[in-house]
This record gives sequence, structure tokens and C-alpha cells, in this order.
Amino acid sequence: MKISSKGDYALRALLTLALRNEDKKPVRLPEIAQQNQIPIKFLEQIMIQLKGAGFVTSRRGRHGGYLMARPPSEITMGDVIRLIDGSV
Repeated sequence: MKISSKGDYALRALLTLALRNEDKKPVRLPEIAQQNQIPIKFLEQIMIQLKGAGFVTSRRGRHGGYLMARPPSEITMGDVIRLIDGSV
């Protein structure tokens, strides 16, 4: 099975958020994009899908960004790949 670039990027973005989940501070999109070398416009589309599925939540404003919507231990790689790439 081959994972698409979009699926790979979604997993990387979630991993970044999961590693910073203990802080409870939102992570800004440019920071996620730079850290994972993901084009920001592409990452915006991915984060919209992840937010719609309830994996992440966002906050607006000066101290805004993205946070995990539920504990990382409740999200599987399969859930993310099925969301992004469809059923395999």
C-alpha cells in the first residue's frame, strides 16, 4: 500500500500537534508547515479536512493556531489515511 503525499503530510501535521499536546498551546500553521516542509496552501486544505473530521480544532486571533481535538492515543494512522485518501 502506498500513502499519498497528502496523507503523509496529514500524518506529519498531526504528529507535530500530538507532540505539543501537553502544552495546550495552539500551534500556528506556518510553524507546522516549516517544521515539516509542507507547502502552506496545501497544509491549509489538509487542516480543514482534519478539523471537519474532529481530529483537530482551531483558535483564531493573535494566540491562535491548531490543537488536537481529542487525545492522540484515540487517533489511528488508518483513520487519518481513510479520511485523506479514502478507503484502501
